[in-house]
Amino acid sequence: MPVAASASASPQAIAEVMMHIGHIADSLGYTQGLKPSQWTALRYFAGANPSQRTVSAFADFHATTRGAASQMVEVLVGKDLLVRMPVPEDRRVTRLHPTPKALELLRLDPLSDFAGIIAGLPPSDQYHLAETLTTLLRGLLAKRQTA
Repeated sequence: MPVAASASASPQAIAEVMMHIGHIADSLGYTQGLKPSQWTALRYFAGANPSQRTVSAFADFHATTRGAASQMVEVLVGKDLLVRMPVPEDRRVTRLHPTPKALELLRLDPLSDFAGIIAGLPPSDQYHLAETLTTLLRGLLAKRQTA
């Protein structure tokens, strides 16, 4: 397996290692009867500010279409993991909230293993990794918007 451990590693090699990490992390998400994207949705709705617990806000966060986000929400509602709650002051808006079943399931979140490995890094490495990955994510999102 290629490893981009040295400072002279090529950008291509680093990108390949990052893709490999992403695939492995993604494969961890096929558990508890959920797919990785469904885990992402549960994490989002459990952690989002209540005003951001809408299909549209999730679609923006997940960088997907409203239709795809809506389908994912339908599956999670059907699994009794999300519940729709109308907003009293604006009946056009429906917010989504995790159910107690979802919150219990999130205690078994497969991403915890991945986060545990990151937690084992020295704090300064965690900080630099977070900074670097944020910069890369912003660059990819900007490129996606111009494509």
